[in-house]
Amino acid sequence: MTIASWINLGIVIVYLVGMLGLGLWLARYIRGSDDYFIAGRSLNRWVICGSIMSTNVAALYLVGPAGNAFRVGAPLLLMAWSGNMLAAISAVTFLPRFRQLGLTTITELVQQVYGPRVSVCVSLLWIIFYALFSGVTMMACATIVTGAFGVPVAFHLPGLDTFETVTLVVAGVVVLYCLASGLLAVVYTDLLQSFLIIGGAVILLPLGIQAGGGLEALFDPDHMSPDRISPDKWVMWRPSGPDAGVDYLTILMLFVLGLPYWFTSQYMLQRSFAGKTVHEASKGLLWAAVLTGPLTLCYIVPAMAAGSNPEYQDLPGGADSILPLLAHRIMPVGLGGLFLAALVAASNSTASSYLNSLATLFRQDIHRPLYPESDDRSSLGVGRVVTVLAGLVGLGYAIFSHRIESTLLDSAWSIGSIFQPTLFVVVAAALFFRRATAAGGICCLLVGIAYTLCGAMGMWQWLGEDCGFGSTVLLGHFFDLDHTRPATRALVGMPLSGAVLLLVSLCTHRGEDAATTDLFNRMSYRRAGWTRRSLAGAIVAGVGLVTMIVFGFLDHRLPDSFRPWNVVGYLVVLTLFAAGMIFASDALLPVPEPETGELAPIERSWLARRLATGRAWAIVYGTAAVLVVVIYLLA
Repeated sequence: MTIASWINLGIVIVYLVGMLGLGLWLARYIRGSDDYFIAGRSLNRWVICGSIMSTNVAALYLVGPAGNAFRVGAPLLLMAWSGNMLAAISAVTFLPRFRQLGLTTITELVQQVYGPRVSVCVSLLWIIFYALFSGVTMMACATIVTGAFGVPVAFHLPGLDTFETVTLVVAGVVVLYCLASGLLAVVYTDLLQSFLIIGGAVILLPLGIQAGGGLEALFDPDHMSPDRISPDKWVMWRPSGPDAGVDYLTILMLFVLGLPYWFTSQYMLQRSFAGKTVHEASKGLLWAAVLTGPLTLCYIVPAMAAGSNPEYQDLPGGADSILPLLAHRIMPVGLGGLFLAALVAASNSTASSYLNSLATLFRQDIHRPLYPESDDRSSLGVGRVVTVLAGLVGLGYAIFSHRIESTLLDSAWSIGSIFQPTLFVVVAAALFFRRATAAGGICCLLVGIAYTLCGAMGMWQWLGEDCGFGSTVLLGHFFDLDHTRPATRALVGMPLSGAVLLLVSLCTHRGEDAATTDLFNRMSYRRAGWTRRSLAGAIVAGVGLVTMIVFGFLDHRLPDSFRPWNVVGYLVVLTLFAAGMIFASDALLPVPEPETGELAPIERSWLARRLATGRAWAIVYGTAAVLVVVIYLLA
């Protein structure tokens, strides 16, 4: 390790200790289990925006897509950008209905619609999924550390290699961080980290473009210039084929997996449940959708530029290590360390968010029904024990994924395509389908999870090829599909689960009872109504959405002279859609609730008064826009 590596690593360690100290300081505001699990419902839109941004674009969702862009180009920008569009839609459709019920966990709704058996099954599936997924974020953090600092091979424990040892250390930090003060610590440290991630983008984008050959590498009119990024790498929607890299099926999979992530995920919506009002929760989600679009591009472009630079080929840590490596090599010593520290800490808080969400599910849906007389102290104790156990499960999955040489995104998609499609169908039906029944919910879970799990294990291929079912007339096309591929499991699993739930529920429905009527009445609300401003926002959003869809059909047919302007076009229409939805939401959300005038203790702190404001965000983004130009000109 070089002197620069030690300096940057020292900054990362100091930063992590500081974040842990901040979490312990925030613990003074924990007065009960609601403060630990849903931050006392005290968050405003800017805290929610920062937490969602830090979670959605940091660590796994920067490191993994940057590694993919280094190899194949820009398509995975659509993972973030389509997700932003889904977030904006969720903010005015699913979220208000959840908030009308005053939920702590989504499975409370599942229990009211389907009964306790389905609710417990859904909770257990989510707990398993979140525990495994926390391991993917631990892998992302270990990738940052090993990729940027070149940790010596001699640094390892018996039976583990260097990467696995670093992952073990990361897991310990994650669990301690999560135990400190729950969701309250996660969201406010996320807010700080989002500002640092924006600062890192400001420095990395111009320096990364310069390191990759300057603007000529992006816009050189000579398409055959060896210094220019290949125009093919800017194509977003690609026909399927062996050379596609990321084809249209993968993009469609990302859209399908984005539905449960943004619409029904306890992990993501828990921040919105913690909002002061439904308007604060929805506007926080909408602002995050607007602000993360350009930020993601700032990290993908330098990775693509490095992919065409011979100096960055044959990376020791694999393609996933390109982003931390760029940050370490081309950013000034100290600033690079601070940015890497923010990535590491954001990765920690993302893993902590998953652990906090599963602990909330266990406490609310399993422990509390079994022990209804337990007090807040015992609930907190149980939540913390579950957090530690789930952290160990995540660590095990991280080590397993590393040993089979799975990339970050492949590790995430492998488990996401097993659990998420079916869970989304069950929750969405609970919100909107009055005839959903317990039998429909159970059959949906059994068939949906059985299909995806068997697909991941290769059993459908075995039945088709070795047992001869592939030659059957009706089933031949099904067995011809590659069910080991996450895209296939997601694209088949979600409609299959929906069809099973619909058919079984219609067959077993015996008429709507009073409880169902009351539930849907409580979810309904009176909208504020349309104004000129909200109508104009809806028109802008509609134009953006239609244009985005049209782009999808035309993108791969555009001439090379349009590259990379096609990507800029995608970003513009995405921003138009999300910004339009901010104004349209005034008409689509419930009539605003009257302000109580009461402030939670955390809202009186200097942290909330100085940083959790729209003014702070405007200053950060305005300064960032100016610095990008200045740094590029001076580099």
